[in-house]
Amino acid sequence: MLITIREKASGVIGWTVAGVIILVFAVWGIGSYFEGVSEIIVATADKIEINQQTYQQAMSDRRRRLVQMMGRNVDAELFSSTAFKRQVVEELIDTTLQNETLHASGFRISDAQLAALIQNTAVFHTDGQFDRDRYELLVQNAGMTIQGYESYQRQQGVVDQLVRGLGQSAIVSGNSIDKAWKLLDQRRIASYTTLEFDNFLDDIQVSEAAIEKEYQANLDGYFEPASIQVDYLKLSVEDLGAKLDVDEADILRMYEDNPDRYRQPGSRSVSHILLSVSPDAVDAQIDQVRRSASEIVARARGGESFASLAEVNSDDKGSAKRGGELGVIRPGTMVKPFEDAVFEMVEGEISEPVRTQYGFHVIRLDRITESTVQSLDQVRSEIKAEVRRLRAEEQFNELAEILGSTVFEQPDSLEPAADYLGVKVMRSEWFTQDAGTGIAEFQGVRDAAFGNEVLIDGLNSELIEIDQDNLVAVRKVDYRARRQLDLDEARPELEKRLRAVEASDRMEKAGEDLVARLKSGADWDELLIAHKLARVRLPEATETLLEPLEQVVARVVYAALVPLSGQIVYGGERISPARYAIYRLERVEFGDPANASKEDRLGVEKVLLSRWGGEMVIGWRQGLRQVAKVQIHEELL
Repeated sequence: MLITIREKASGVIGWTVAGVIILVFAVWGIGSYFEGVSEIIVATADKIEINQQTYQQAMSDRRRRLVQMMGRNVDAELFSSTAFKRQVVEELIDTTLQNETLHASGFRISDAQLAALIQNTAVFHTDGQFDRDRYELLVQNAGMTIQGYESYQRQQGVVDQLVRGLGQSAIVSGNSIDKAWKLLDQRRIASYTTLEFDNFLDDIQVSEAAIEKEYQANLDGYFEPASIQVDYLKLSVEDLGAKLDVDEADILRMYEDNPDRYRQPGSRSVSHILLSVSPDAVDAQIDQVRRSASEIVARARGGESFASLAEVNSDDKGSAKRGGELGVIRPGTMVKPFEDAVFEMVEGEISEPVRTQYGFHVIRLDRITESTVQSLDQVRSEIKAEVRRLRAEEQFNELAEILGSTVFEQPDSLEPAADYLGVKVMRSEWFTQDAGTGIAEFQGVRDAAFGNEVLIDGLNSELIEIDQDNLVAVRKVDYRARRQLDLDEARPELEKRLRAVEASDRMEKAGEDLVARLKSGADWDELLIAHKLARVRLPEATETLLEPLEQVVARVVYAALVPLSGQIVYGGERISPARYAIYRLERVEFGDPANASKEDRLGVEKVLLSRWGGEMVIGWRQGLRQVAKVQIHEELL
């Protein structure tokens, strides 16, 4: 992805190519996701400044995560509360102190380490291999940037180094591993239902006295945020391409010059049995695995069911459940030794053991699909679009540098750049730092509009990269400062908030009453039917808990007291402002340490060491905060 860099000394546009680096986002850490530093400082920690841009991004991240957890019913007023803002800035301070201390102590994550982490993360894999397209899609769906993930992962990786180092200083007894296994491998057989906030909103009336009281008590919570309106100029590959004509000669030339591109490659459907080899295995161990793989080859060729052999022997547990089936593979999708073997086999053949970095594979070629060549008529529209895009990209790259120079060298107007491009300067709707429509949907546009260069100095912005095909420059038209709402203006939000609080309280009271009735002997199924509530079975295997609601309910259920033999435990808890969960815990099945393999016990040991290391890190962070000189500018939050 291209990142636009404005070199003010020369007035030209430089381009850099960002590499593939990042990991998952299922954590609450806060990184610095955007380049550039605002002069507005919201807090300092031991002379380290936290600027408003970083703070606003952290606010956005936390809001997004809460919405993902709680759904649409999350109380929007929470995000403007003083407590929420304070929580975000406190986390930023702790993270800043942590990162600076680790950096000064020499902790580092190299590019190679970061790349290895990415490529070895299962969520980014397709058919056991790192899939860049899947990786980028997941990153985009998370609402974050590659740059942001890179920053966060480097920070988190350094913390992980510290956790591992502290954990390695501890000793884990066999008894501790047994106890932990019982807990970690337990199954809780439970059902649950939920009460929803929306069902308790009817007939709630809010008095004028309550409205006035809430307004006076929370004046700072009712305001119209600062907003801005900008003119903007957009350079787009799509817009440039729409003006270009492509003749038949260009289409024919592209087709004839790239015969391989229009060839549908052949594919192979394969199954395999993997016998893994540890990276630190010695020669004798490797030979033993090879002999075991050869024995499986002989048994498969002798007529034993390949699927049964895979289910029992394969270390690739995902494909083993399918009898070893990997499905369709095409050139370039598997590691080279595996792929080379497959494309030399005949249909129905079972290979000799094939060595890869994962171990030894016994491969069966199930089906061959031969390659075909598409005709010109079949791909004409595709080629036409490609030629148009290639030409548009050439123009785009040429014009980008000129445009960047023009908006910088003539900073008092967008008109000279618009005249050069032959386009019109457009005007946005009003938008805030946190939200907008149209061109202001993009965080980079909002950040630029509220930056000092545009907002304070009244100059053109630098070129803002919306994505790799679109660049934008903006200029302030008008600005409205943050404004306290009077009572009449705030009344709709006040009424909404008070109704929400009352509905939430009603929901919790109803939930507590139902739990009390269940504990007094009421029948679970009859009670749910009477109140038109759905009964949901909680998955017994924690690894199958995929839905956010299931995960939240599971945390409540797994924290409940273990029922005595023959008894049932009922309980309830408000799991969000908009939802109350009621559960029925029938029994708990603890894990049996005797069933834990050597690998399982090693895994538990690592978990315990990591937990202890994490607890030590928490204490270390708290110690950093106690001795740090911290200043928070409350008025800027």
